[in-house]
Parts: sequence; structure tokens; C-alpha cells
Amino acid sequence: MTSGQLILKQPDGGLAPLPILVSIPHYGTEALPHIGDDDYSEPWFRTFAYGFADTFAGDLYSDLHQQGATVLATPISRIFVDLNRRRADFQQEHGIVRSTRGVVRTHTIREAPIFTHDLRSEELEKRLIHFYDPYYATLDQLLQQIRATHGYALLLDAHTGSPRRMLDYQVIIGTRHGATSHGAIGARVDAIFTQHGFEVHHNISGYAGGNIVRTYGQPEAENIHAIQLEINASLLMTTPRQEFIAQISRGEIPSKNHDNIARLRACLQEVITALPKVLMTLHPNP
Repeated sequence: MTSGQLILKQPDGGLAPLPILVSIPHYGTEALPHIGDDDYSEPWFRTFAYGFADTFAGDLYSDLHQQGATVLATPISRIFVDLNRRRADFQQEHGIVRSTRGVVRTHTIREAPIFTHDLRSEELEKRLIHFYDPYYATLDQLLQQIRATHGYALLLDAHTGSPRRMLDYQVIIGTRHGATSHGAIGARVDAIFTQHGFEVHHNISGYAGGNIVRTYGQPEAENIHAIQLEINASLLMTTPRQEFIAQISRGEIPSKNHDNIARLRACLQEVITALPKVLMTLHPNP
């Protein structure tokens, strides 16, 4: 199912749904329908909608419903609504919103305005009601359905990280330092990626888990585990890290590293297959 707010893919082909929900909050590259080229303060800023998305996240995660997981994503770029931030993560003064890293982006990290018009707080509220709230409501509904069926649930919040920010880290598993998931789940994910030749780290500063895993990861109280998975986008492209931003700013899409994408897809398929057994061991009598 696809709507203006959500992309929802559920197991098909007779597969029994697994106790796993895959969330891709930075999947989208689309601008809001009313935003056109003239709305950007600089012509090249129109590429930000693509540049702020998680590069090639769809190539890795969007088909995991074919392994039995449920997949939820959004078509809208996080420059307009960042679903992995707190709803109130923005500043405002006299009704004008200003944000460089929050639930919306109005300015670059160098404080340059991205758009030709100010974003008023009431306009942002309408945007959050239309895009942010339905995503969280659907996450909650799906997790409750999964838990009602299995007695437990796992939320895998799926990302590809900017090569500029992730540097040489290849794969990072975030669990808020063990607060949002039992350690056996992260350990199993780690083992699978390591067996496929990737270096794995846990809870690196800035990647310990965003608002989604923080909100839903309650393994003790609710039998709901949540982990954030960050895969360095440099693994998915042949474009050198130092050229990535310049290429995006020109409106160009990096060239894909098809071999690495295939390797990582194999890892993820194995993860989806292996984790239900781990969950069953952790919750023998849910």
C-alpha cells in the first residue's frame, strides 16, 4: 500500500508474517507537493530533498517483506519532516520556525536559509499532523498487531548513513546502550554481518538510536525490542566519499556498487530469517 504519507509492504505469497517490523524513516526523496524550484533560496538547494534521504535505502530494505517482515517507509524527504526526531525538535521565535537538524530543516548547518519563505509554526504543525503523526500511529498499530499475534515484537529501524558522518564505520547497531533491545538480538545481527565480511560497531556516539527506537524499544515492560541499523552509504556506491556531497549538489545520483548491495541484501535476508528464533528463545512463554 502506498499513500501520500506512507509506504506499507506486508508479507505476500502465503508467507506467515514474522514478528519483525522494518521502519525506513529516511527512505523518501520526494519534495512536498507544493514545493517547486522557485521556493529554494539557491537553485542547487533543490537537490537537498534527495541529499537528506538515506542513499539507496530502498535497495537494501524495501523488499524485506518478501522474507516475511512488515515494512513501513515514507516517500517524503526528511528535509521536510524528519520522522526519527522528536516531534517538538525545532526552535521558533514569533511564530517563525528555525531548524538545522531537527524535525524539519529550514537552514543549512551554516545557518543559510534553504527556502525563500519562512516556515510558520502553524504550517509546520499541519505538516506534522499530515506526515509525522500517521507514521507513528501506524508504527504503534503494527507493533501492537505483531505482539498480539506472537506475544512479542522487534522493530528494526533501518538506515544508510552519510559517508561524511559515518567515516570509516561500516555497520553500526544502536540500542540506546542496551536499553531498547536484549543484547542477544544485536549480537546475532553483529555475527551475521561479520560473517559476511563487514565491520560492526555498537552504540557509536550519534548512532546509538534515534527517536523511533527510543519511543518503542521496551523489551522488559512491553516485550517490544527495537534496534537501529546504520549501514555506511559509502559501501553502496562507487562514488568516493569526498565527491559524494558535490555530486549530490549537482543533482547527480551516485553510481551504485552492485556487488556490495547484493552482499548487504544477503546479510539482511539472513538477519530477517534468524531473528525470529532469537526472539522465541527470549520469550518462550509470551
